[in-house]
Amino acid sequence: MRFPYAKVQFRSTGEPHDPAERQRALDLVRTPGVTDILVLSHGWNNDMAAAEALYQDLAASLDSVRRPGGMNLAVIGVLWPSIRWAETGQLAGGGLGVDDGAAQLRQEIQETVADPELAAALDALVGDLDSAAAQARFLGLLRGSMPAVAPGDEEPPPSLLTEGDAGTAFSLAGEPLPLVLLPEAPGGAGSLGGGLASFSDVFRAGRLLLNTATYFTMKERAGTVGSTGVARLLNDLATVAPNVRRHLAGHSFGARLVTAAARRHAPLHSVSLLQGAFSHYALSTDYDGDKDGFFQGVLSPGRLTGPMLITHTANDLAVGIAYAIISRLARQNASAVGGPDDAYGGLGRNGALRTPQVAAPPDTLLDADATYAFRPGKVYNLQSDAFIKSHGSVTGREVANAMIQAMTSR
Repeated sequence: MRFPYAKVQFRSTGEPHDPAERQRALDLVRTPGVTDILVLSHGWNNDMAAAEALYQDLAASLDSVRRPGGMNLAVIGVLWPSIRWAETGQLAGGGLGVDDGAAQLRQEIQETVADPELAAALDALVGDLDSAAAQARFLGLLRGSMPAVAPGDEEPPPSLLTEGDAGTAFSLAGEPLPLVLLPEAPGGAGSLGGGLASFSDVFRAGRLLLNTATYFTMKERAGTVGSTGVARLLNDLATVAPNVRRHLAGHSFGARLVTAAARRHAPLHSVSLLQGAFSHYALSTDYDGDKDGFFQGVLSPGRLTGPMLITHTANDLAVGIAYAIISRLARQNASAVGGPDDAYGGLGRNGALRTPQVAAPPDTLLDADATYAFRPGKVYNLQSDAFIKSHGSVTGREVANAMIQAMTSR
């Protein structure tokens, strides 16, 4: 790590895993000369080593770009029990035979379902998943594992994931996704009219439904860890070092985690949301006539003394596919799936929509030597097609340059 660093692990409840780690973070921010503390959060990932590698890579880029003299940055890495989401190509499922599809579904059950009894029950249904009874039982088990919807959530689970005919859900999930979202065209086709998914597609449908249920589980967990554990940590950091500027940055579901923390803790100087895996309406005002986004209050006057940055790109297939699946299960307009005109769309795909604090006109992520004119309290949707080529490629110098300028803006 190029900067002074401490890690803090949190349980899914938001409680610290080890109080000694929290104390090391407090000691870090009190280190003489530290002017800024950056709290980082990873996204869906079941490997803590991979999360810390992300932090190492981003820190190396932050260290390599121009920053003002006198800025002494320290970093705290948040580690939380997220679940690995399936790879984009695996979700597409193109070219898989029946045996391969069943094996892949079983593997993903073992990797993503923490409850061993639930995992065993789902696994036992895989061999009969072409039957209506097995499909109903499989979806019923997923429904039973999902968290309750928070009041005011602008992105509740689609109705077919929580109720209704299992055969219709499997048929919709078994259809090929829009080709623009996929690295290669998937095989097979389902039926929009309901009934059973074809046998060649039923395992892909099972994987998509499993991963969509995982999405909403991780969404809830990220919010819990951010609004409890990380928000409390920020309060403690402010108490022991009130003059050190506090910054948040999160990738994927980590973007939701740090936004949840910002909803409970203020003031912060900057927030950077890197390919955020949550709703493009999360920060909005009146997105549905009379409803505000769940995190709209983060942008209330005085809570941010600097800017909020949001990277977004059409290259982000992970967020694009996640929202395409959710949109399909909600039976939205197929031509708009995951895009800015869809009720279900991701921050990392489209930026923050219907958010008055967004600076106009839309901005672009610039090269690593460029200069920005960021203003306090404003949101900058940084269209990042030129530099962010996938969901995970958020550690480049171009991203680091924008973050440093946000952190040092006045």
